[in-house]
Amino acid sequence: MKLVRVSSQSEWEAYHQIRRQVLFDLRGLTGYDDQHPDDHRPENIPLILVDKAEPVGAVRLDVAENEHGIVRMVAIVPERQRQGLGRTMMNAVERLARTQNVSVLEVHAASDAVAFYERIGWEMVDADRASPLMAKTL
Repeated sequence: MKLVRVSSQSEWEAYHQIRRQVLFDLRGLTGYDDQHPDDHRPENIPLILVDKAEPVGAVRLDVAENEHGIVRMVAIVPERQRQGLGRTMMNAVERLARTQNVSVLEVHAASDAVAFYERIGWEMVDADRASPLMAKTL
């Protein structure tokens, strides 16, 4: 299993398909934008988790100022959830963040994902949001 920076057309298609399905369609949300300019900003790193050539997860690491990084739109394909892939993907994101001189990661977690982040060492920063803010020091 490996975390791959999205570059090819097929990787972009997998990246958007996973995020749209998991974070929008399955939650009854609309408005996913597969042309969002933030996906192409030089300081933002779109990634897919690949298992034996099959894309199984998607995430974006935004490298911000002051050694901070922001993890965005974490998604594992439904049929592979609850098998440790989220943990595997987030461990790889943390390793990548360190190579980018990031010392603190933040995520605006979906409320149903808070327990997952707590299990992998993230701490609550602000629970009084629709998507609670969590952080992890690397």
